[in-house]
Amino acid sequence: MSVKKQIIKGTIVLTIATLTSRVLGFLYRIFLSNLIGAKGMGIFQLIFPVLGFCIAVSCGGIQIAVSRFVAESKSKANRFMLLISSLVMSLGLSAITMLVLYFYAQPISVYIIKNAECYELLKYASVTIPLASFHACIAGFYLGMKRTFVPAVSSILEQIVKVAAIFIFGIVCAGNHIEATPMLAVYSMIISECFGALFCIIALSGEKGYSIKVNQLFSSMKKLFSVSYILTINKIMITFLQCFEAILVPIVLVKSGLSSDTALSLYGILTGMALPVISFPSAINSSVSTMILPAIAGANTSGNRLQIRKTTEISIWFSTIMGIFFIGFFLYFGDFIGGTVFGHSQAGDYIKILAWLCPFMYLSITMGSILHGLGHTNAAFVHNVIGTLIRLGCLWFLVPKVGIVGYLWGLLGSDLITTLLHGRYIKKDINFSFDCMDNIIFPVIWVACSISAGWLVKYILSFAAIQGRLFSFISSGISGIVLIGVFLYFLLRRLKELKAG
Repeated sequence: MSVKKQIIKGTIVLTIATLTSRVLGFLYRIFLSNLIGAKGMGIFQLIFPVLGFCIAVSCGGIQIAVSRFVAESKSKANRFMLLISSLVMSLGLSAITMLVLYFYAQPISVYIIKNAECYELLKYASVTIPLASFHACIAGFYLGMKRTFVPAVSSILEQIVKVAAIFIFGIVCAGNHIEATPMLAVYSMIISECFGALFCIIALSGEKGYSIKVNQLFSSMKKLFSVSYILTINKIMITFLQCFEAILVPIVLVKSGLSSDTALSLYGILTGMALPVISFPSAINSSVSTMILPAIAGANTSGNRLQIRKTTEISIWFSTIMGIFFIGFFLYFGDFIGGTVFGHSQAGDYIKILAWLCPFMYLSITMGSILHGLGHTNAAFVHNVIGTLIRLGCLWFLVPKVGIVGYLWGLLGSDLITTLLHGRYIKKDINFSFDCMDNIIFPVIWVACSISAGWLVKYILSFAAIQGRLFSFISSGISGIVLIGVFLYFLLRRLKELKAG
């Protein structure tokens, strides 16, 4: 199978799997927010920066390194040794990280997160670190070989188990009049990670085994370490800044005049509802980016600059039109998603403000993968640090004065600057072409036509004898079908033009 077909097939499989996982995760968040409330969501979200930092220490650079080297390797035996080496390195680090977090969960909660209620959550969530690290190495191994079935199915399985677990916990709590707490979400995480790891073990058992030689093992570990240590340090520093940022949000919200409970509720609505909705479509870009990295790494190794340039141009074009379309989509459906789906009108307001992030958020994901594939890891790191510092600056100086809106401005400015820096660096290396007519003007026209069609359908339906939430569901559903249909029509026409050209 040609590289092009492998990328297309892998992207389709990953996109379907990631979208399915995001839908399940979306349902999970809706059910969880109704079960534990906005404040509970805020407390639960507070543990993720620390958890993410621990996972970054354990496997942050190893997953990318194993994917890259497996893609470059032609020998199945060498690929297998790379996988074993990555597991030895990652599981060793994750075991140490898990023990540190387990035994020091209380001081971390009190002195770093500044919320003692996170103690039990962090303590038990530490169990997921080795499981997540194991899953990450397996996913990197299969993605490096451009075999997406195992990573795709394992991610879906994890989400199905997580949704089922929290649903069962909710029924048990309601039936026995037990108060639902964020600890239920942690239990569901542990159970889902266990199922995901078990599936990966079963998948690996079907692979052809090779003898493990100590000298080859150390050689592979040395090879992985030569790249992964830089990636890991970069990932740790980025995650540290993001961890500091996430912990700082509730604190500066209190400084802006809000009570502690209100600040936690706003934090839960923003990070547990609005931001996941905005990042939901990035599943497609993430799938494209996941397949781009090994493809560009392989093309870069063989010196095929034409393939790199064409892959870059198509990826950037696709990410741009996706971002522009979802600006219109979230501006149109923001109130419906926030007020009707989540039951929080503030979530709708945040979704409409954050909608302007979409093009820059999606482009930064794609361009970041292109930079990693080209080996420009340090450049991607510096750009991400600059973006994070912009958010921190807005958080510290603007939020106490203007409230949460200051942080939203920081998010927009951060993604804009990061995207421009990524694009400038890639342009210098590859000299790809960017047509404003095809990448910006035409997509804006498509979105305007789509939204106009949606509003027309909604206006016509307003004369029907349907009121309240039922009208909201019906009109939004039909309008959504029309809106997406019009956009897809123009998108398919453009794809045919590209194919013909």
